[in-house]
Amino acid sequence: MHSKTKIFIETIGLKSSIIKIKFLNPDERLSNIRKELEHANIINNMLVFSKEINNEFFEVEREDEEKFQLKEIITPFKTAKKLFLKRLTWNFFNKQYKLDYGCTIGFGEIRRANKRAFEMNDSILTETNSKGIKKGQLKFESKEDWMKKTNLFFKDYSNINDLINSGLSVESSLNTNFDRETYQYIEISKLKLTFSKNNLTLTDDFKNVIIEAIKSKDPKNFREIIMEYGQFIPTNVILGGRVYFKGTIMSSMSPENSSASIDSMEIEIESDPDGSKKKTNFNSMRFLGGNHPKDKKFNEEAWIKSLNSYHTWECIEYRKPNNIFQLLPDDLRKESYKSIGKKVLYTNIIDYNYRLYEPGMYGTFELTDAVPQNILEIIQDEETDCDIFAAVVNVDKNSKDVFFNCQIFKEQKARPSIIIHGIQKKFRQRIYNLKIALMIVGYDTKFNFILSDIANVELIKINYESKFEREFDNIKLQRELGSIIASGIPFFGIPVLSNFDSSNNSIIIGHNFSSNQSIDIFSYNAKINRYTKLPDFTLYLLILSDYSNLNNYVSIPFNYKILKSPFIPLQSSQSIIPKYISLYLSKKDNDNYKPIFLKQDNEQIKVKYVHCRCNRTCFVCQNKKTKISKSERNINCILFDPLIR
Repeated sequence: MHSKTKIFIETIGLKSSIIKIKFLNPDERLSNIRKELEHANIINNMLVFSKEINNEFFEVEREDEEKFQLKEIITPFKTAKKLFLKRLTWNFFNKQYKLDYGCTIGFGEIRRANKRAFEMNDSILTETNSKGIKKGQLKFESKEDWMKKTNLFFKDYSNINDLINSGLSVESSLNTNFDRETYQYIEISKLKLTFSKNNLTLTDDFKNVIIEAIKSKDPKNFREIIMEYGQFIPTNVILGGRVYFKGTIMSSMSPENSSASIDSMEIEIESDPDGSKKKTNFNSMRFLGGNHPKDKKFNEEAWIKSLNSYHTWECIEYRKPNNIFQLLPDDLRKESYKSIGKKVLYTNIIDYNYRLYEPGMYGTFELTDAVPQNILEIIQDEETDCDIFAAVVNVDKNSKDVFFNCQIFKEQKARPSIIIHGIQKKFRQRIYNLKIALMIVGYDTKFNFILSDIANVELIKINYESKFEREFDNIKLQRELGSIIASGIPFFGIPVLSNFDSSNNSIIIGHNFSSNQSIDIFSYNAKINRYTKLPDFTLYLLILSDYSNLNNYVSIPFNYKILKSPFIPLQSSQSIIPKYISLYLSKKDNDNYKPIFLKQDNEQIKVKYVHCRCNRTCFVCQNKKTKISKSERNINCILFDPLIR
């Protein structure tokens, strides 16, 4: 039996080698040497014993340490002996688990892409608390929750719901069940790998397909890229072991975070007689990491011991997923989302109390009042270049002699707001309960559109400068709207003001689309009840060129009854939802139709003509006198009711 001998211990695999001196017994088994070195803080799970032969290093597997004595792997060093410890590198784990390959949310487990978009050039390895054993319960609250947790995401991230929903969309064709049962689990984490965009190098193949997709300006090409290269890369990965049990009472169940001193268990593995659930790969028992039992009995102590070997580790949790397009260099990333164009990023219906205490009074709806924080962040992000569209409807059925109009106030580098005016036939102080339809359009810098039904839009901005004292004017349009209507493509517009003060805060800007490739514009002062000079503004015209749900769009003519304004009946049984509405007139250049406003409530959409107190001195009252009639049948109303997202 040898006494302890001076051993030089060198750690290799680091940027600079570390040498320490320790007195060890050469006859001792490596498993005991490891315990002794662990106590001296010289070795950990990231270090393995190695033997040098002809300047090459050969690792001793963790499970074989009991078979070797120290003297079998040490080498002569001057007047003593040297022991080599080799540190495991990020490159080993990256190759083992393809961590720099893109992923796609799958039904029951995450899927790695076949092609690599990026190559990892560095990563931070952090040894986790290997002695800490975590026990708990895993519950599935919904299909989305099931998808998230079976794909090993246990924390909430800003984009995780978008990834989950896209995964559900892709897997929608699979008639695969999920269960709401509770699973018990045991977890041991061993290692965390952390990397960032700066640690990933774009591959030439991925760069080339991105450039071709940008040139095409077709979202389908980006979808094909995802199918080949994946949708995202988790930039935090936890390695170790986890085992799940269904329908099992864990007698040694301890709090969520427990120490290593727990009771060991031996559990009979139940077979699942229902083969229909085997598609999900998540049945009565599931193993991630460690040695799997050869029979139907699970021995906790043996499974935990098997995790001492890094070869048995598996990915047990993914964190901080990054869309593969967001990981692109900034120039390619921006070119990518701009090549697709702007999208409908958000829609919602919001309640709003409008207080009308004096003629011409306006209401201001600030987006901070009812918009989620993540949407506010999108609006504030200069890259998204967001634009706002809105519509408003009165909920009160008893208030008939009033209709409402809205426009947008948007200062440069400021959050936009919605300006609402109520136009009464006879002024009365009232508080009106309104519903506002809100739509946010912008570049989808998070690339959520690729596997979703987010509509592609064409946005036209037409600046109008009030060089002349005009109450009525028209704007020439380069697009022919008749063919757009015939194709079933929704479109609508809204005036946007960059300046809003006492000079124009009572002015309502109206617009009607015409068949002669022009838009009639006019302004009315709700405070003095007369047409007034048009202010400077920009008309935003939104054309939803590939909206996926055509059931939410219709172009229909008006109904006519004696002594009543033209109207379009709505299904009053439906909930009151403001619709984006536009008026389209088939007219000749010499037609002189009066400016038309539209009033909508839960029962109908009605044509409204406002009363002007100019004593027939303004341009509109002198020249625009024709009202639409039943005999002409030359007016259509375009209704668009988007999905709430």
